[in-house]
Amino acid sequence: MLLSLPFRLWRALFGTPRSFTAGEKFERYARKYLFSNSRYDLLQKTHGYKTKDKNFVLSADPDFQFRDRRSGRIFYVEAKYRSAFFKDQVTWCTEKQLSHYQQRNREWPVFVLLGAGGRPEQPAFVSLIPLRSASFTSLFLSHARKYSIHPRRPVLSKTLWKR
Repeated sequence: MLLSLPFRLWRALFGTPRSFTAGEKFERYARKYLFSNSRYDLLQKTHGYKTKDKNFVLSADPDFQFRDRRSGRIFYVEAKYRSAFFKDQVTWCTEKQLSHYQQRNREWPVFVLLGAGGRPEQPAFVSLIPLRSASFTSLFLSHARKYSIHPRRPVLSKTLWKR
């Protein structure tokens, strides 16, 4: 019975799920510390969980579309926060999401911004992985470490494009 409730009614009865709250906090963190206005123009952002417009359409696009102010290049970022790796791996998306991201990646590069541990607004570990290097729905910690970035320093243009 509960599974058949319309989304808006579910949210009104039970509130915003914790996983969505964590995701939105991580997205705000990413925008504030890693992809700030001073370095990147925000071209598009997907709708948040609490979108008030009843006519909005859920987007299959990655969370952000940016333009690098230094190079002028356009790219996408899909931000994912997980509280921890389980058995040294983490599932970051579904097969359907991965397929959508791969389609977008044909147009402009897509990067997976993975935060883990700590709190969504202050993750202990952060990795920025080009989608071409994240071709499965799960990522191993050893692979994510190859693309780790400092959690409190802006992503530099040269760092982004040499990945």
